[in-house]
Amino acid sequence: MSTIESNSALLDSLGLLRQEQRTTASNELGADDFMKLMIAQMQNQDPMSPMDNGDFIAQLAQFSASSGIQDLNTSFSSLSTSLQSYQALQASGLVGRSVLISSDSAALSAESNVQGMVNLDTSTQQLTLGIYDQNGTLVRRVPMGMQTAGTVPFEWDGLMDDGTVAPAGVYDLRAEALVNGEMTAMETLVFSDVESVSLSSRGGVLLNLAGIGTADLSDVYQIK
Repeated sequence: MSTIESNSALLDSLGLLRQEQRTTASNELGADDFMKLMIAQMQNQDPMSPMDNGDFIAQLAQFSASSGIQDLNTSFSSLSTSLQSYQALQASGLVGRSVLISSDSAALSAESNVQGMVNLDTSTQQLTLGIYDQNGTLVRRVPMGMQTAGTVPFEWDGLMDDGTVAPAGVYDLRAEALVNGEMTAMETLVFSDVESVSLSSRGGVLLNLAGIGTADLSDVYQIK
């Protein structure tokens, strides 16, 4: 016998298959199973045609590589879990602080104004920020004039165009810049308070932001 066959009958005769393995016909071998099968193979080989040394070494190398990969995967999994826990511990220090993230909405409260930035791709002679309520009604138009490319800060004091105070809640932001004679949408970045931190099911850390929802820790542009 020059190769190891995935033979359930041979494994069963050697007592290497548990009941559930017989049912599922699993082909996976552990270290003990491999050695028992190797010894059985050597004991039952044809004396006139013994296993070639090269075949024997190749089988050992194959098993060693497979075992090494499994150990490596286990180590990486453990390292990933440790790093995720450490990252969550660090992120917990952000609770109560404000972070800058990319968002087209912002939460207005009675205690603070809405602050953020417009990410301007190119220079413009006219930059405008529109603030809309959840019904899509424009409540405040903020002219920001001529601006060069880069991040342009803005702040909304919560007053509507008619001078009255807007109720607390979530508002949509739409920044537009005059580019080549056309009004073009621009990205808005908003400061939002971190209420809590949680672990993502995909791996990584999520920040739970007031009025906005969740954001990945990696999406944070700035902390204040």
